[in-house]
Amino acid sequence: MDVRRLDVQRLIGEVAKRHNLLIGHNDPILATLTLNELILGEYLEHVNALLVEAQDQVSAGVAQQIEAAKQTASELITGVAQYITEQMQAAGEQATAQMLQVLKEETKLARQIAEQAEKSRRGAFTAAMVAATCAALALGLLIGALLLR
Repeated sequence: MDVRRLDVQRLIGEVAKRHNLLIGHNDPILATLTLNELILGEYLEHVNALLVEAQDQVSAGVAQQIEAAKQTASELITGVAQYITEQMQAAGEQATAQMLQVLKEETKLARQIAEQAEKSRRGAFTAAMVAATCAALALGLLIGALLLR
């Protein structure tokens, strides 16, 4: 840090103006001010070095925290993605099981309807055969009655 050097002439003038006191260039108070300026300059340089070091440490700490936050976020996102995948897979399996159950029920119903249709077809065939037999018998009786007359 650039420490401003004391302007001795200005200080002598300010003391004379404020206190109505004239001091010389070789007055011991000016030597004390010079020592104070040098000590303060070194102290400020030391404090500045400590501040730079502290800033470097804070920057390194922040970088570590950012990296840790990135890692945590990555793990969180991966965990959420796995959870969603598992939930979607379970929902898909459940939907598939429900569809298979409905399909089984529909297949069973279709078989029952097909069996009922087959029974109806047999019944119709049997009724047609009975009707044909009855018609043939009636025709035979009619022919026989006509021939016997």
